[in-house]
Amino acid sequence: MFRAEKPQKGRLRQFNQFGAEIFGSTDPYYDYEIISVVDEITRRVGIDSYTILLNSIGCRECRSGYMSSLKEYYTSKQSQLCADCQRRLNTNPLRLLDCKNEGCVALRSSAPVISDHLCGECRDHFAKVKEYLDLSGVKYQEDPYLVRGLDYYTKTTFEFVTDKLGGQNAFAGGGRYDYLVEQFGGKPTPGVGFAAGMERINLIIEDKEIPGNGVDLFFIHTGGDTLTMSLKLLHEVRKQGFSADIDPEVKGFKSQFKRAEREKAGYVVIIGEDELASGLATVKSQKTGTQEKIPFDGIAGLIKR
Repeated sequence: MFRAEKPQKGRLRQFNQFGAEIFGSTDPYYDYEIISVVDEITRRVGIDSYTILLNSIGCRECRSGYMSSLKEYYTSKQSQLCADCQRRLNTNPLRLLDCKNEGCVALRSSAPVISDHLCGECRDHFAKVKEYLDLSGVKYQEDPYLVRGLDYYTKTTFEFVTDKLGGQNAFAGGGRYDYLVEQFGGKPTPGVGFAAGMERINLIIEDKEIPGNGVDLFFIHTGGDTLTMSLKLLHEVRKQGFSADIDPEVKGFKSQFKRAEREKAGYVVIIGEDELASGLATVKSQKTGTQEKIPFDGIAGLIKR
């Protein structure tokens, strides 16, 4: 992804995101599921200090009244708004709530809240999302002014924020966008999803040691036909669900064993000239140091046991 704004910590000109989306249903369960996925990823990568901010910004019907209230509130304070917000006041008053300018943030604290304008359907939808989160033990904090920086959101909006990123405190966020597919010319298709910033997450966990499981198998060879057989066996064990790696360059055993250690391999499979001639691979457990001769087609069975 690319952005045009001035770069700063956690806000790069070029950056990477990952995310997930669910299309086809308006059921609030999927809003919960998307949020819980981000929560699980956040904890698994080692982020232990964060807050989930949650809000509902309603649908087309109930939001129109809220927009009118916002415009009325901010029109009387137009001279105190930044230049961007003075422009947004006439194009999309909702975006004023997302401004990070100190003066605009101060004005926001007294602005009307969307919860006072939600229709019955949107209110029930939001209540159900919170019910699912409560049932699963996912902690969150309601923020009545959380609208996100994109115009296409409807109903649920959320952000994962931390105090470890300075001004750019959100490292993941998303929400529901039931009109977006239709807006681009497709059939009406509801959707909900998230995006997370990889560089921002790396900044948060840069001082943490993240444990890795390593590969199940690392193949060691002497080149030529032994490399060919090693590659064949590697693909076979991968097909059976095991992770495996190999260094295709012809190097000494010592160098290849060091790489196996770096990759935290559970087992090393040695295919040398003797192994190729006998049809028996030498399989060594990196944990116990024990090794045994195994027929080529029995390697996966040994690892399973």
